[in-house]
Amino acid sequence: MPGVDDCWTDHRLQISRLNFKTQRPPRRTPDSVPHRRFDCDKLRNPQLAQNFMEACERHLVDPVDQASVEDHWTTLRDAMTRAAEETLGFVSKKNQDWFDENDETISLLIEAKRQTQLILENQPIAENKRTHKQAVADCQRGIWKVQNTWWQRKAAEIQNYADQQDLRQFYAATKEVFGPTRSSVGGLKDVDGATTITDSEGILSR
Repeated sequence: MPGVDDCWTDHRLQISRLNFKTQRPPRRTPDSVPHRRFDCDKLRNPQLAQNFMEACERHLVDPVDQASVEDHWTTLRDAMTRAAEETLGFVSKKNQDWFDENDETISLLIEAKRQTQLILENQPIAENKRTHKQAVADCQRGIWKVQNTWWQRKAAEIQNYADQQDLRQFYAATKEVFGPTRSSVGGLKDVDGATTITDSEGILSR
């Protein structure tokens, strides 16, 4: 059994050198545009529903003479997509966002920083470097202050609803901030949009 002086031999210190490389996420290309949802709730309006049907018929006026099922489906898909873009449009963003509501203030801060950057590129002297560094700090500090003020005001509003036990306004304000939850599977509804069809015959006829 080794003595106290020999205990250091029971352990070995291993030194390793690692090389980490950070990669930026790939930039979005025109082909990778995020999926947008059509505003299908407008189909509850009989006039808009009629306009959508007429647009579909107009885009399908040319006969489909392709041989494969894939070509038939592609033609139908493109026609319905163009008709929906013309008549229905896309769903607009409903949840509140501190960035969108303070767009003008944030734009002024970024523009001030950009002006100092242009001056620094034209005249790379020490004074302009200090001015640009101060502008970057002011921009970051200003954006942080805008964000913090917005969240404090929104938190006070939600807390006020909770203190008054106004659950309806409380959940409505919370949903406006965080957005509604979406289920992975949506049921097929009737023309009125209120009744969910569950039987097989009703689904096929719809």
